[in-house]
Amino acid sequence: MNYSELIAETEAELTGLENKQKLVQFQKRLRFLCLLKSGAAKTQAAAGAMVGWKLRQSQKIWQLYRVSGVSGVLRKNRNWQTGKLSVEQHAELSEQLAAVGGAASLGAVQSRIAEGFGKTYTIGGVAGLCRRLKIKLKTARPVNIQKDERRGAEYKKTLAS
Repeated sequence: MNYSELIAETEAELTGLENKQKLVQFQKRLRFLCLLKSGAAKTQAAAGAMVGWKLRQSQKIWQLYRVSGVSGVLRKNRNWQTGKLSVEQHAELSEQLAAVGGAASLGAVQSRIAEGFGKTYTIGGVAGLCRRLKIKLKTARPVNIQKDERRGAEYKKTLAS
């Protein structure tokens, strides 16, 4: 393959773009294209090896360039898993738990999600969801059975003066 003809940008343009990049992955991608354009590497495998990649990674970047050009090579991959609940459902769940005063257990949150939204989560999944939504499970502090409310209020009054 004649990469110097297939790559539309000049070496100077690719080098200039490479120098402007902050992320190393984008610098490597542009260096890979520059090596192919200049002829320093005759194959994708050779250019990938110079950058520190295996053959398959080189092939993926070349395919990405062929499909969408330099803009595609410089685009971040955002295919993160979003979860089972939508953003609106997250807000609704947070409101429900705030109205009730929290949940007694992860199992209670799990059953609330199953009943309210029809989605099934494992206990580990519920724990991760609560962590992401910053929902803390509330547990009551133990109270002494001999506690006297009246004497406690009197003590607080005398403490302030």
